[in-house]
Amino acid sequence: LLFWARRISGFVVFLLLFFLLTVPVAFLLKDDTNSYARALFHEFYDQEGIDWLLMGASHTSHGVEANTASAVLGKKVFNTGTPSQKIDGSYAILRQAVKRYKLEKVFLELDFAITCEEPFSRRTGFKAEYIVASGLRDRAIKTDYLLHCSRPVYYLNSFLPIGKDKLMTVNPRKIVGKITSLVSGDYFTCTYRDPGSEYAGKGCVLDSDSIPDGSFSNSRREDPIPVGQISSDWMDTVDSIAALCRENNIELILYSMPGSDFYLNERENYDEYYNFCRDFLKVRGGVYYDFNLAKPEILSLSDSCYHDDNHLSKKGVYVWTDSFCDFFGAKYKEENCLEKYFYHSYAEKMEKISEKIFGLHMITSTDRKTMEIMPITNLADKKRITYDVYALTGGEESLLAKDTINTSIALPAGKSGKIRVVSYIDGVKQNDCTENFAAF
Repeated sequence: LLFWARRISGFVVFLLLFFLLTVPVAFLLKDDTNSYARALFHEFYDQEGIDWLLMGASHTSHGVEANTASAVLGKKVFNTGTPSQKIDGSYAILRQAVKRYKLEKVFLELDFAITCEEPFSRRTGFKAEYIVASGLRDRAIKTDYLLHCSRPVYYLNSFLPIGKDKLMTVNPRKIVGKITSLVSGDYFTCTYRDPGSEYAGKGCVLDSDSIPDGSFSNSRREDPIPVGQISSDWMDTVDSIAALCRENNIELILYSMPGSDFYLNERENYDEYYNFCRDFLKVRGGVYYDFNLAKPEILSLSDSCYHDDNHLSKKGVYVWTDSFCDFFGAKYKEENCLEKYFYHSYAEKMEKISEKIFGLHMITSTDRKTMEIMPITNLADKKRITYDVYALTGGEESLLAKDTINTSIALPAGKSGKIRVVSYIDGVKQNDCTENFAAF
């Protein structure tokens, strides 16, 4: 008995010493000095109240400018979007919010990249999950979240202070920067600084860089949206979010942020995703507001409203915020609002809007001898499209093709640089795009 008592007490002492050593080491090595998620959570717990809570991933954090929306709506609005936040992360944050605030409305953003994530049991990386967990103060909610977001094989990593996917760094410059931030006290103000963006407050990040109008391009083909693999985990968690909202007399609104038409047309099957979300909610007595189907009278975004093909730039955030406030301030309560303000499908939207090239696929062949140009367009007759093609190498621009309908372009042998393609419909300029190339 004495032997086992000594063994157990020794193990307990080991655990205590281990945690005493690893907790400060983990804190020092965690690369979170300049994290908008940390700034968001710091501010989240310091609100006088939250009336409207917005949940989701990076579309949400790069979505509504909450201070502007609060002023326009006369409501306390707050974004809780973190990078790649999964549906169970949103549910955990909602549980935390319900314990702290009296919410009126909850807005859940249905980004298809998040909706189509694999089941919880098949996850192998947890960077997004640990970012959410670090922002949960209620230990019971945090523990429950970590136990359910993965399989038991990952529990040790999840609960130890240090581990894989926990934003650890051994970069001396970053470690010195964190120590300096701690000594100066800046770390504890949770200020987010980034050369290309700014933190607007209440969970909103504003990216200053934007896509020049007519310059969307991609050097690879995007796969269709894998709607068929949407998991029961996702569906069950949405049901849990809805149940928690009902229990607390909170209105739940499910919507999708507007991605660029280049991004959506690349996928080729957006209506399949829209139909899934619409039908999923209809069966449950809910309504799905997909702003990718919004008519121009409530939302109109140019390429420069985007920071990349599916995240809004600073300019786009303010355009979207105005539309969000206008629609959810009153319009969504109007009779037949879906008929009035939204197309029935994304295909219908493409038929109704002006003929346009949304961007170009510029794909180098596997033998690196040619580049294939594929226009992303709602134009039925692609023979009306012509191209001027240039090679930019060694600081010089040379013409490869002029006013051509040919979409397969021979690359300059043995050179590397950029290919520039200018596209036209019936001679009217549409796009001016560049992509890197390296030819054999």
